[in-house]
Amino acid sequence: MQSRVPVLTALCAASFLGCSEAAFADAANGTPESAVPNIPGLSAKYLPAYIHIENGLSWAGHLDSEIYSNFSGGIKPGSEGNIVGQIGAEYDTGKAGLWKGGKFTLSLMGIYSSAVQQNYSGDIQTASNIWAPNAVRFYDAAYRQRWNDWLNTRVGYMDVNYYFDVTANALQLLNSSFGISPTITVNVPGTATYPYSGLGLLVSTHSAHLSNKFAIFQGDPQHQTSAFERGYMALWEGALHWGHKADEDMEDNSDAYGQYALKVGVWRYQQANPEHYGLSPSTAGAYGIMEGNWTLAGDRQLGAFLQVGAAPENINSVPWYLGLGLRLGHPFASRPDDSVSVGMAKAWLRPNVVATGLDVDQSRIHAAETSYELTYVAKLTEHINIQPDLQYIQHPSGYYPDALVGMLRLHVEFF
Repeated sequence: MQSRVPVLTALCAASFLGCSEAAFADAANGTPESAVPNIPGLSAKYLPAYIHIENGLSWAGHLDSEIYSNFSGGIKPGSEGNIVGQIGAEYDTGKAGLWKGGKFTLSLMGIYSSAVQQNYSGDIQTASNIWAPNAVRFYDAAYRQRWNDWLNTRVGYMDVNYYFDVTANALQLLNSSFGISPTITVNVPGTATYPYSGLGLLVSTHSAHLSNKFAIFQGDPQHQTSAFERGYMALWEGALHWGHKADEDMEDNSDAYGQYALKVGVWRYQQANPEHYGLSPSTAGAYGIMEGNWTLAGDRQLGAFLQVGAAPENINSVPWYLGLGLRLGHPFASRPDDSVSVGMAKAWLRPNVVATGLDVDQSRIHAAETSYELTYVAKLTEHINIQPDLQYIQHPSGYYPDALVGMLRLHVEFF
């Protein structure tokens, strides 16, 4: 853990947070990773667009730093700071004059959190999507081959949520459930997503109106032993797209096109020896996403979304999920690059499972936890955005008093 401190120091120096000596002591000693569950967090391609260097080589860098405060309710009021930075490179074999359709990607991620966020608000959905245990690790190391206009394969170390259960119009909202359904991440701590990506193989196809993808990922990537010793997760997603958007890019995100989109996905987590490793048992679920995009008067861009998730087996603490919201780009004539988003994320809870985890009587557990969020992203310069965010959380973990959470996040793109 000591080797992480210089990198974390650099991240703090680059951010707007004032990191104290005590905070660095926490970073060095840290919460044991084995004691912290996998957290549903950053979703869908955290790095910004890659900037070309030469001969097919490109790179990108990004850093988010925030102050998180639980003003009232939850477990207790208080504040903590989070920083996550990622730097990556890609090598396009076609642009380098080698073979067509090949692309290598590699990225490094550093994470620092001054305290355990859930010890304040107590929510099961996680209000901030960048909170995670302190770490510095390689996050993406994969190879993509584009065989023709409709078929792609990808293999390597990667994040499930880069490719599955992605809701484009929800990505500016900070609650983790808007990034990937809690029916997946809360029920399966072995999901290969932030902060632990994993080894996987993905095959995807797309046409003018249909996209289809299938993947298999290792289970429990937090502990790298062998690829499938700790189980695996298999996923399929199909989507229908219609209409046209001006900024479509079908090369790397073959499901992010169309004015309207309808996605349906299913997943299965298979664990051979859950008792041996203390992991979650085998389970399965499904999800669905609907999105629409419209251009309004004054060149304003309106996006809407609806998310649903299901994992109804009795062992799962979150059997059902519903998310919905709106995003408005160019909200004011003088602020063409700003945007405002609102959303609601509701996770239904299975009282007996949640009560066991909290060690309380199940009669004290409410039927659901619901988060209402309002956020505004303001572009300050070409490479810097600032984002105030407010969330009201009803029945955190189904047990604690309603919480009021505020965050102020700074986004910095280096290239």
